[in-house]
Amino acid sequence: MAQEDEAPPVFYPRDSETKVRRHQPRRPGRALITLLSLFLVVIVAYGAWRMLPSPRTQAPQTPAPLTAPQEDLRREVEKVAEKIRAAHLNKDINKWLGCYNSAYPNLGQVERQILELWKNYDVKEVSYRISNVQRLGEKQAQADLVWNIQVFDHRTRDYTLLRPTYKVILEKSGGDWRIRDSRENGGGAS
Repeated sequence: MAQEDEAPPVFYPRDSETKVRRHQPRRPGRALITLLSLFLVVIVAYGAWRMLPSPRTQAPQTPAPLTAPQEDLRREVEKVAEKIRAAHLNKDINKWLGCYNSAYPNLGQVERQILELWKNYDVKEVSYRISNVQRLGEKQAQADLVWNIQVFDHRTRDYTLLRPTYKVILEKSGGDWRIRDSRENGGGAS
């Protein structure tokens, strides 16, 4: 018989000896150094961020304009006029009376005139213009007040525009400005 040649195997068995693997030993020092470096970078970045000026504490680039005392006083007169406007539109006598100082001359008579106006007319639109605001003292001021009051007359079924003009004296009492006195320069009741 002839010597049989050994045939190579059809598959190669897994053998730990056939594969040569190079295992590199793990170096825990390298990972630790990487983590410490990352931590150090985060700490430095956080410190730098904290040193940046925040928008809340940063001084404004341009100084805020100072409000003049006259402008503040004008706003107070506008508040009183706006209350009167709302009182006319809602026919609210208590709100209207709240705009007048209790020492206002003939306040009862003026109140009756306003109630009569509201009885005969529907107030449709109210606007005003304030000018010549001046401080007269610590707790007194004066201003010119022009009203434009559009009313509907129930009797004639017609619209009318009332344009009373007043020089008003205001007095601060109880923290609020109220009308202490007024002089009509023409027109109807306020």
